[in-house]
Amino acid sequence: MRLTRSGNRRVKLIIASLCTAPLLVGAIVTVASGGAGATGQLAGTNPVAPSPGAGLNSGEFDELTMIVPQRPGVDGRLGSDQPARADVPVQGATDGRSVVRPGRPGAVNGIPRGVFPAYRRATANLAVVRPNCGLTWPLLAGVGKVESDHASGGRVDVAGTTRGRILGPVLNGRHGNGRIMDSDKGKFDADATYDRAVGPMQIIPQVWDEFGADGNGDGFRNPNNVYDAVTTVAVVLCSEGDDLKQPRDLVEALLRYQHSKDFVATVLKWMRVYSKNAVLIPNATGNIAAAKWTGNADRKVDPRQVPDVPDDTKTTTATPTATVPPPVLPSTPPSTVWDKPTVPKPIDTPTETPTHRPTSTPTKTPTKTPTKTPTKTPTETPTQTPTQTPTDTPTQTPTGTPCAGNEPTTPTCTPGGGSHG
Repeated sequence: MRLTRSGNRRVKLIIASLCTAPLLVGAIVTVASGGAGATGQLAGTNPVAPSPGAGLNSGEFDELTMIVPQRPGVDGRLGSDQPARADVPVQGATDGRSVVRPGRPGAVNGIPRGVFPAYRRATANLAVVRPNCGLTWPLLAGVGKVESDHASGGRVDVAGTTRGRILGPVLNGRHGNGRIMDSDKGKFDADATYDRAVGPMQIIPQVWDEFGADGNGDGFRNPNNVYDAVTTVAVVLCSEGDDLKQPRDLVEALLRYQHSKDFVATVLKWMRVYSKNAVLIPNATGNIAAAKWTGNADRKVDPRQVPDVPDDTKTTTATPTATVPPPVLPSTPPSTVWDKPTVPKPIDTPTETPTHRPTSTPTKTPTKTPTKTPTKTPTETPTQTPTQTPTDTPTQTPTGTPCAGNEPTTPTCTPGGGSHG
């Protein structure tokens, strides 16, 4: 299975030119691969038997997994032809909501604010240079979750560069990883003997040299920057002319990234979680711990334990009323665009304000005011007037003016005057 095509160099140049005029600030999400190693298998678990239907283990995709490539994947792991331990139905790449709301810190469906824009920008970039690819940001977020848990929970600076290097295990041929001798003289991975996967999307130096892209338009290609790394993954997934909206093309593209059905199953499950109900969460604080020979990328998610987050009805209702930002922003410095993870807050504010304020104001004002005024006034006035008028002044009433006389007769005239007013 070929990893590249001759047009990829041209694609990188086009993307670099596009990024000089920053595109839509978007999203990036990374998913931990469950500590499964190169084959994605955990100790003491049995593969799921193939079953009929459209699932990943249904047999429909066996042709793609039977011939395991000899070369490691984009992240340096060896391939496997084993069925996925968590069978999932396979659809094409799914879109995410145009408005992603803030969520609770630590939310299982959360994407760090400092990483999310990179997913959307990479999707916008590829929509221009490869419009038929069908790439979506929830798909990229699923890969990001698997590879490093969204850059170790969003440990990035305002430019999107990780605070410390994220490195995979030393690729010395052990523990299910490929054996790849040094190809970059330690430039990216600080290892002059073997290569290591680098950055939040865990890209080996050889693949980075072939596909590396400048995703934020700053003139540099940095595998430790989420914008550059995610755009590079987008180029890899679209490198063979696949339409990722088609189930088979989507599976084939993910297998090029890492030839493991467990990897594909985990990414697809997280893609559905994020497309249904992603939320923005704060970035993790602190720096990334130094990498050991086993690596320091967060990969803690078991493919069988990806949550099934139900749709949020409130978010679904609010989404159509929100204004979707245009795909291309005016030319601004990269630093301005990198600060855009805070954009969803202003989008949410107008949605909540009309819901609470108009409800409380009209309800209280008309209800209390008219009730007190008409009830007390007519009740007290006619009750006291008839009792005093005939008793104290029976002689004066017929000879005097009814509505302009003494104090006792005033209550009698007041209702009459009110009726004419």
